[in-house]
Amino acid sequence: MNLAPLLAAPAVIQIHALAAFSAFSLGVVQLAAPKGTIPHRTVGWLWAGLMLAVVLSSFFIHTIRMWGPFSPIHLLSVLTLITLPLAVWRARQHDVRKH
Repeated sequence: MNLAPLLAAPAVIQIHALAAFSAFSLGVVQLAAPKGTIPHRTVGWLWAGLMLAVVLSSFFIHTIRMWGPFSPIHLLSVLTLITLPLAVWRARQHDVRKH
């Protein structure tokens, strides 16, 4: 594996990739760890912050252009931007099933 293309990419792509990889890694830890504990909540807040960074940075990446500067992947970003606060809200309400 060669990191040269990522290191040569614009900063927004580097931030996006780092946040996405970190969120994925933390997500795996979250699924394996005991639920409802303080570490679970702390890692959950960190994961939500990383996901927010992934979503916000995606709006500044315009490599694939289908509709002006946007592509279908931006629809996923909009969906995530809507559902992420809902997931946090459900977790804060202790609604585990909908969280």
